[in-house]
Amino acid sequence: MEIGQTDGARSRLVAPGAQPLTAAGGRTAKLTYYTPMLRGFEIGASYTPLPRGNGEVPDPREALHMVEAAVRQTTRVGGVSARLTAGTSRARVRDWSRRLPRESWIVGTQLAWRSVTLDGDLRRQEEADGVSVRSWNAAVAYARGAMTLSLRLRRAAPDGAAPTDRYLADLSYQVTPRWELVADTNLETGPESAGAVMKLGARMTF
Repeated sequence: MEIGQTDGARSRLVAPGAQPLTAAGGRTAKLTYYTPMLRGFEIGASYTPLPRGNGEVPDPREALHMVEAAVRQTTRVGGVSARLTAGTSRARVRDWSRRLPRESWIVGTQLAWRSVTLDGDLRRQEEADGVSVRSWNAAVAYARGAMTLSLRLRRAAPDGAAPTDRYLADLSYQVTPRWELVADTNLETGPESAGAVMKLGARMTF
């Protein structure tokens, strides 16, 4: 059991897969319980009285009483490591708030074999104003030595609106333990898409 400003059960147990999880309780004070590992299964549940969500600080005028639950199974078949996850969250959110979804769920899997990792998940979340959004995410990553290459695909389909597709390609090369060269491409299609964006840069760790 954990009490304090820690990650919730959904953030801890559910693999983010091809796309990071939507903002939840964040590191706001919460109560979390995890069961012991049993035959590869682990279950967790969290309660956050004042979830922060996308805001800098909690605001009781916007969101209250967030409950999260998640389950994870980890297994190994031959040389392949597999992880199956599922999670859900529910909160009391004002209709005009954009801090966090009123309700959400996610099911996903991750397969790892040598230098290759495959991720995939299906999500649905209900926003505070009642709009439901479904999304499918998939990714493949390859790491060899100091180089890592990843390809990601995301399709989001809000109720009553055209779906939006997003393709991302990332390449990184670790020059030294402190220096890293990075390049990424973001291609988005949809009614209000930004088109294609390419970025090149260097990252230094202090």
